[in-house]
Amino acid sequence: MSLTSSLITRVLIVRVLTALLGCSVLAACSSGISSLPRLPSANQAEYLLQPGDELRVSVQNVADANGTYIIDGSGAISLPLLQEVQVAGLSLRSIERAIGDGYLKRGLLKNPVVSVQPGALRPFYVIGEVNRPGEQPYRQGMTVLSAVAAAGGYTYRAAEGVVEVIRNVDGREIRTRAMEESIIMPGDRIIVHERWF
Repeated sequence: MSLTSSLITRVLIVRVLTALLGCSVLAACSSGISSLPRLPSANQAEYLLQPGDELRVSVQNVADANGTYIIDGSGAISLPLLQEVQVAGLSLRSIERAIGDGYLKRGLLKNPVVSVQPGALRPFYVIGEVNRPGEQPYRQGMTVLSAVAAAGGYTYRAAEGVVEVIRNVDGREIRTRAMEESIIMPGDRIIVHERWF
């Protein structure tokens, strides 16, 4: 009887150790995405323009200024009569004020009326377990799910629902995890990881 109970105890110990080893292997195989901080919610009105973004500018009574401008590498656009205007890191409304203030300070317009609208914003990138990885055009209000759909959807190997998003904030690269309903921004890099089991 003692030999049988000793054998049963050993079998149980081996099973428990096997289960623990399996759990530790699975934990080691995970992508580590769960340890990343969550992507903060983004409000489209808060988007700050960056080099490479395109703007449509309209200035009342200055027909030469009306047009499309791409923010250059130094963060500026060049407008007639004003020359360089620094716009990188500003919202659309702040850019309107900066342009209007420029015409006002130079005495070129008494009551400047400026409209700035986004043109083509920087693309975003989806890599990993999607059917068409690569560069995608950005549209306002896009979510992670719409970005994955633009990249052809998840592959059968994809860990669906949660992705990694790499975003440049104030010149620093920030890695976060995001749910499918999270809003993305121009320039984001979205990584869809592979599921293991």
